[in-house]
Amino acid sequence: MKAPLRILQKVVFAPLHKFHKNFLSRTARGKFFSTVTDFIFDCSKETALIMLFCNALSIVSSHIAQIGGLKKSNRENKEYLITQEKQELSLDLLLAIIPPFILNNFLKKKLESGNLTTSEAREKLINVVAPVVGVSRDELYSTEHIRPIKETVASLTSKILNLILKKNKKLPMKVENVIRSLDRKAKSVLPDATTMLPFVTLEDIACDFDNLAKEKRISSGILRKFRNGSAYDDLCGQNNGILIMATIAYSILASNIIMPILKNKLSNRSYEKQLAKMGETKESIKRKKRYEFSSVPIISEKDSKLFETFSNFDNSTTKAKQMDISASEKIKEPEHIPRTFNSFDSYSKIASQSLGLRI
Repeated sequence: MKAPLRILQKVVFAPLHKFHKNFLSRTARGKFFSTVTDFIFDCSKETALIMLFCNALSIVSSHIAQIGGLKKSNRENKEYLITQEKQELSLDLLLAIIPPFILNNFLKKKLESGNLTTSEAREKLINVVAPVVGVSRDELYSTEHIRPIKETVASLTSKILNLILKKNKKLPMKVENVIRSLDRKAKSVLPDATTMLPFVTLEDIACDFDNLAKEKRISSGILRKFRNGSAYDDLCGQNNGILIMATIAYSILASNIIMPILKNKLSNRSYEKQLAKMGETKESIKRKKRYEFSSVPIISEKDSKLFETFSNFDNSTTKAKQMDISASEKIKEPEHIPRTFNSFDSYSKIASQSLGLRI
């Protein structure tokens, strides 16, 4: 009796307890929600990047669904369509990720350096915020904290690889070595964290100003100059709004103008390659279509009108007459049927002979 209970405990209860402890318990839920809130807090400052990430995710999921549907279909040219769908997926990813990140980084540098801002925002930052917080003009418009795109991508890649190694401790040795080598290459792009100096950002300056306002060290008259009485909402909100508008404008431009043109060229190129495999060209296909069209007899307008005239004619009476004639030809007349005119003729001859009349 103990053996089945041990087997049941080992096979059923122990895995269920482990699953509950790792995923459903209060500690596991607390870690998960803490990770999600940290991610939202870190990325909430980069609303434009979140929009780009969600757009790329929707594009990838759409193409994957299309490829899966084509694989399950019974279409004759599904291999060609799957290849074309994969090519369009690569093109969409290139246009949906790389150019928007470059545009976002470029605009962010312009906004942080003060080259792209309004005169009102510049006046608030220099004459109101800077004296209260106690920062110099060089610190106000510093862009050294903005990292290049390659460093951002390398940092994100390193985090993902470390997460894979942390979550999967039973990976094959070859796979683990490949992941570690990729991690080393990604970290080689990043600057040394021990030698990096802390940089003051516009967000830090605005948050310091708002903290002083909460401590009531700033008069209400000065706070009225800012949106919602907050320097962060006014200055950083303006920059984030410009970045979001630029991201939306690029997404509309890419999806409605750039992408259709490039996809059309890509589909034409794929069609030519498919014809080359078949030993055909566009000109040969056109010639075959012309030959097939010329071999079909063409009915002129006059002939069509003539056929319409005959088709509208009611030939029901003619068919009835033909049927009567054919039926009368098939029915033979009986031989011994007396006829009225023959009997009348014989009677007149007999009567004339008895009376001796002559005409």
